[in-house]
Order: sequence, then structure tokens, then C-alpha cells
Amino acid sequence: MDTLTRTAGYLWVYRFSLICSVLCALGIATCWCMNLSAVAPVVKVLFENDSLHQYIDQQIDDANRKIQSDSERLAVLDDSALERRTKLQSRVTDATRSLHTYTQVKQYILPFVPRDKFNTIALIVLFIVFGTVLKSVFVYGQEILVGIVVNRTANDIRRDCFATSQRLDMQTVSAKGTTKILSLMTNDIQQMTVGLGAFGTRMIREPLKASACIAAAFFINWRLTLTAILLVPLMGFFLAKLGRMLKKAAKSAMESVAVIYDCIGETFDCFKVVQAFSGEKRQQEQFLKANDDYYLYKMKCVRMNALIRPTSEIMAVIIVVVAFTPGAYMVLRNTDSVFGIQLAAEAMTITELMTMYVLLAGVLDPVRKLSTVFGQVRQGLAGADRVFELIDTQSVISEPESPAVFSSHTQSIRFEDVSFRYLSAGESEVRSMVLQNVSLEVKFGEVVAVVGSNGSGKSTLTSLLPRFIDPESGVVRIDGKDISEYSTSDLRSQIGLVSQETMLFNDSILENIRYGNFSADRETIIEAARQAHAWDFISELPDGIDTHIGAGGGRLSGGQRQRISLARAIVRNPAILILDEATSAIDARSEDMIHGVLKSFSKGRTVFIITHVLSETFLDLVDRIVVMDQGRVAAVGSHAELMQKCALYQRLTQAGLGGHKAAA
Repeated sequence: MDTLTRTAGYLWVYRFSLICSVLCALGIATCWCMNLSAVAPVVKVLFENDSLHQYIDQQIDDANRKIQSDSERLAVLDDSALERRTKLQSRVTDATRSLHTYTQVKQYILPFVPRDKFNTIALIVLFIVFGTVLKSVFVYGQEILVGIVVNRTANDIRRDCFATSQRLDMQTVSAKGTTKILSLMTNDIQQMTVGLGAFGTRMIREPLKASACIAAAFFINWRLTLTAILLVPLMGFFLAKLGRMLKKAAKSAMESVAVIYDCIGETFDCFKVVQAFSGEKRQQEQFLKANDDYYLYKMKCVRMNALIRPTSEIMAVIIVVVAFTPGAYMVLRNTDSVFGIQLAAEAMTITELMTMYVLLAGVLDPVRKLSTVFGQVRQGLAGADRVFELIDTQSVISEPESPAVFSSHTQSIRFEDVSFRYLSAGESEVRSMVLQNVSLEVKFGEVVAVVGSNGSGKSTLTSLLPRFIDPESGVVRIDGKDISEYSTSDLRSQIGLVSQETMLFNDSILENIRYGNFSADRETIIEAARQAHAWDFISELPDGIDTHIGAGGGRLSGGQRQRISLARAIVRNPAILILDEATSAIDARSEDMIHGVLKSFSKGRTVFIITHVLSETFLDLVDRIVVMDQGRVAAVGSHAELMQKCALYQRLTQAGLGGHKAAA
């Protein structure tokens, strides 16, 4: 769908405020035109020494005389003289229009105009002041109304961006990168907001001001005005070309901002590694390159913007000159045509020429402002393109149209000939299989350890269960039913996860544990903390369970964070528990505590323990061990059986002994 149409859909929600802002813009344009049109009575009074009453009466008399004279000529003119008849008919039409206008002015306006000339000037000045004040009120109203619409629209778009990103699968989020999504939801939406604000205020207001001036100029001399504005399409061609170039440069600039965010985020996420290995210079070089790229693209935008304004102003001046020069010729030569081309019903007066010149000159200010706004709008559209691209992104994990009800897992989990490969970065790249034809059945209540070296497919296999990923082929079944038939929220409500990276939120311990079950009350959360052997250190904190633990739980030790993570899984009360390298980064004491928790908590649940090698602490918990190698199941059995028949498991166990992870 077109970007403008999509944006209009968001704006239409606030159509009442939008319509009111357009009405304010119409009021601004009207006041602007009327203030400029006041030059006509000023010229009449000051330079031609006429009162307005005399001037209007004279114009009515002249119009009546022209209508009568030309009508008499038409009556006696031969029907074959088509050109002459057309010209006379045009003169009659113009005179009739003038007569109607001046009659209306005499009837409705002149009664309020004093006959004294100075008093007339004073009234005109007051009229201009009042018009300016009224215009300022309309400007204020439009700015406020557009501000409401634009900021609410930006909030709606940001909300939809976040909602979309929440629905995406892990592969898609990883491919896009969190920093790119962050850039889209901050920098790009900000650019879009600026463009919308400029469009809603000046992009609507300034063309209306210019149109009002042109309409008034049409009334004075439509032929001359039409001749001038024939150059407008040429201006539109240049602006459109520059606009396309600007939009392309702006999109590149926004992409380079995402690279800067990525560089900054990566540097501080790995800050310990950067300092430990003296990588500051390398990170600085990466940042400087990204920063320089952003500068180059922004300067391209600056150059495009810099071209728009002078181009617009030159074209606008040409339009004014094209109208003024023939007009001056007709006034000075007292004629109604130039080079045989009729450009007026009769010779123009100095008052008409000056008024028309002021009105066309009044078009220059809107054009000048539009030249600045145009660049902002084009950059805003570039931001909108990228933002809507994110909103339109589809997850590779599809939700069923009519999801089955998942009551509770009670029978078995089966992986039936499943294969999987991760998404490729490009169409030409084909990644190798991570899982190849894996078949495995786990009975309800079993505790199964999945072991193997790095890249063997352990974590990938268990990631299929909560549908973080879907198999390329094969089926995963829980209690005999394909898990793709369940909604992901229903499926995941049965699963608890404790990972190697203890992902905690910048909130209290209470809320971090409650994340496992948002309906849990305080007592249930405290009990889960006790079960996870976390209550001892929690109770010693100044604010107890209400203590804020900082970003990522940075105010807690690794073992403490892991026990909070385990409490979060406990409060969920899942039928299926996945421990993904949950004890690989903690001390032996914390590992013993987690073992004690699992010994009682694993009863009546299906548990997957993913690890490089089992420590002796966990051996008495495990019913079976699954050995993975290069995406396949190499062997399945007990510890004793595998030590006898599986050479790979023997090597893993020996490596564990060397790393103080001995399997007894």
C-alpha cells in the first residue's frame, strides 16, 4: 500500500482536529490575501486622490456604459464576423462581472467606509491590523491542532511498530537487529513526525495563501495571471526530481543511524571484553566510519535541501516577472494587448497593476516557506517507508486460524523426523542444516538431559518446543497433537524456561518473578522465591522483594540472578521445564541449590536439561541422556549405558572432568 495512503489512514482517526486545522489554514489564507488586497484602496486614495465612494461609483458607471456600448455593437454586427463577436462578447462578460462585484461592494461595504480620505486610510490600517491579529490567531490554532494530530499519530505508529516487533519470531528479530528496530522506532519516527508536522501546517497553509493571492489576481486580470502560472508545472518538475533524490539520501542517512546505534550498543554490551582486550581503538574506528557515513548522507540531504529553496524562489520570481512586465507594458502604452495577443478586456490602470503585482509578490513568501517544508516532508516520507516496512514484517511463525485448546501436557513429547536450518542473510546464501531428521520421544514426567558440543543442535532442538522456531520438515507433537495447531501463547503458557543468560528486567525482584505468571499474588511469588532458594538473600536486601535490581539485574550476582530466573519459572507452574545451560555460568554452591530445587520441582513435569556435559550434581535427577552430534541424535541412554557404548559421550565426560564438571 502506498506510504501516503497508509499515513492518511492513521491521520484519519483524528479527522475532526485535522479538518479544524484546514479551516484555520483557510482563515490564514483569507486574511493574508485581504491584507495584500488592501493596496488597491490605498493606491486610489493616496496616489490618485480619489475617495472610495467616488471610485466605486465611477466603476459602476463605466461598467454600465461598456455593457450598453458593446451590446449595441453586437446587435448590429454581422454573424460572419466571429472573431469580432467573440471579443465583444468577452468584453460584455467582463464588464458584467465587474458591475456585479462593484454593486455588491457599494451595497454591503461602502456604508461602513467614511467619505473623508484620511479616515478611509485610518480604517484600512485598522483593517490590516485586525486582519494580522486574526491571522495570528488562526496560525496558533492550526499549530496546536496539527501538533495534537501529529503527536497522536506518531504514538499510534510507534505503538504498532512495537506490537509488530513483539509478534515477530526470534530469527526475524535477530536478522533485523535490535539496534535497527530501535533506530526505526526513534529516529525514523521522529523524522516522520517532523515531516507530518510540516505537511499539516505549512504544506497546507502556504499553498492556500498562494492560491488565494492567485485567485485575487485572476479576478483583476485572469489572462495575465494564467499566462504567468503556466510556468508552475516546470517548477513542479524540478521539485519532484529534487524530492526523489532527497528521499533516497534521507533513507540512506536513516540506515546509517541504525549502524551507529549498532556500534554503540555492541561496544557497551561487550564493554568488559573491549577493555580486557584493549579493543577501544578498533571500536572507535568502527564508530568513526559509521559516523562519517552518516555525515556524508546528511550532507547530501543538505545539498538537496539547499537546491530546493533557490530553485523555488527563482521560478517564483520568473512567474511574477512574466505577469508584471506585460502588465507594465499595457499600462504605459495604454493598450489591452501585447504583440497582438489580448491580455485584458481593456487597458490596465496603475491601481490594477500595482494590486496585481503585490498579490503575485505575495505568492513569493509561501513559495519560499514551501521550499523548506518540501525537504522535510520528503525526509519524513523516507522515514515512513522504513517504519511501514517494519509494521508489514511478517513472522515466519504462523498462528493457526482455529487454534486447538491446550489444556495440559500429560502424555508425551515427540520429535518426528524434524530438520531445521536458520534463515539465510541473502537469497544467494544457503545455510547448512542445524538439525537433520531428528526423532525422539520423551514421556511425561521424564527428566531428559540433552548433551553435546557447541553447534550440535541441543538448544535448537528444544527451541522447537515453544515454537521460537519451526522445523523445515517433520513435526513436533505434544500428547499426540501437532504443536502448530495450538496458539503460541497457549502453548508457551505450559512451558517454563531458564536460560544461561539470566534475562531480568530493570524492575523489582517481585515484578521479575511475577513475569512468569502475571496473575500470581505476592504470597505465591514469595513462596516461589523460597522454593528457588532465593529468599535468604532477598530478605537481606534493604527493600526486600521490592528491591530494584537495575538493568539486566546488574545489582545482583550471577548466582542470585539465576535463582530469580528459576523462581520466575517456578511461579509459572509449567508442565514442561527447559533448562538451557542454566548452570554453566554459576558457582558450585548455586548449582547445588538449583539441583535441590529441581529435585522436588521436577516431579510431575517433563524436564529438558541442555548442557555441554552433565555435572555429577545432576546425574541423580536425569532419567535419560540424549547425545547430539552435528544435528543428529548420536545416542540415547543412561549415564552408565552411554559410558560403555558412546565414544562421543565419553569424550564429553572426560572434558567435563578436566573442567571440574565431572560425571561420576
